[in-house]
Amino acid sequence: MDYIRILKRGAAAAATSYRLIIIMWLTALMMVLLVAVPLKSILKGVFDRSLATERMLDGFDAGLAGDMGQSFGYLFGAATLGGLLLMLTGFLLFTFFAGGLFTRFAAAYGDLNVASFMKASARNFFPFLVLALLMTLIIFAWTALIIGVPVGIMAAVTDGAMTGSNLMRIPLLIWALGMPVWLLVADHSRRWMAATGSGRVFRAMGAGFGSLKRRFMRSYGAMLTVMIVNVLFFGAALWIAAWSVPERGGMIFLFFLATQLMFLIRLLLKSWRYAVVSELALLPA
Repeated sequence: MDYIRILKRGAAAAATSYRLIIIMWLTALMMVLLVAVPLKSILKGVFDRSLATERMLDGFDAGLAGDMGQSFGYLFGAATLGGLLLMLTGFLLFTFFAGGLFTRFAAAYGDLNVASFMKASARNFFPFLVLALLMTLIIFAWTALIIGVPVGIMAAVTDGAMTGSNLMRIPLLIWALGMPVWLLVADHSRRWMAATGSGRVFRAMGAGFGSLKRRFMRSYGAMLTVMIVNVLFFGAALWIAAWSVPERGGMIFLFFLATQLMFLIRLLLKSWRYAVVSELALLPA
């Protein structure tokens, strides 16, 4: 089948871009360390003066916050601010790198060197950012329509008891089946901008919606497959992280290496998605 061939070619293109993926990983790692190192200093300062560490090993203690006093407020504030900064900078960072990856898959002949990759990322950053914000609004509206409206109606009918919660499986299924369509629109729009060198966002979105007319079922099947693989990997990574957290010693370093390996695989899967969309664009109408 064509979409199997496209998935294979996309995987090969992503695998041969390993140097670019390593650059993305190193940049993200440095970004995380900028937040983690100061937070570690705060944690050390708080826990070294208390028995909190031993108490936390036996499970979460609700009274711990009171015992820690004002230090807990500093810790909570630092963790919250650090998390928000990581989310924002992560969004901007991977929007930036998407420009280079799409240029690699849609417009470049052979692999890009580091300088060309960064140049393509910088050139496409602002239009890609605008497109990402617009697609986020569209997906938010889709979520509110498909999930929010039924939840509101059901809560009003059942007086908040949500006795018909089993019926929510249908809207959730519709929402999940619709997500590959929006991903196709977003990725085809970015591919069009990278291939043409144009920064016209609405023109790109028109091309993204127009791409749905070309071999829709094959494109949808390929994107759905990529999305399912990504969701399964993300779930497996969360499960491994939740059940494998070490307490101390050399196992902490091994755990760190394992999480970085999973993050590298996550970047590879993201690159695979971009490469698959670029391959889909080559299908005849």
